[in-house]
Amino acid sequence: MGMEHFKDCEAREWIARYRKKLLEEGRGEAIEWWNKTIKDIATKRGQDAADDLKRRMNEQRSKNDKKRSSQRM
Repeated sequence: MGMEHFKDCEAREWIARYRKKLLEEGRGEAIEWWNKTIKDIATKRGQDAADDLKRRMNEQRSKNDKKRSSQRM
């Protein structure tokens, strides 16, 4: 397993953390928390890494949405 797999796993983990925060604290708090978190990631790893993480999270979310819609049929 390479770095790509690791980065995709990290994206799935952040999605799970965001969803947990959303359920526990509500949408506004979750968005505020995520904005602070992604800013911290950009500071520590660089903006390119933060942008890559967001892109991967969106890809993972799209994959999950497609799986859900195909299971309903």
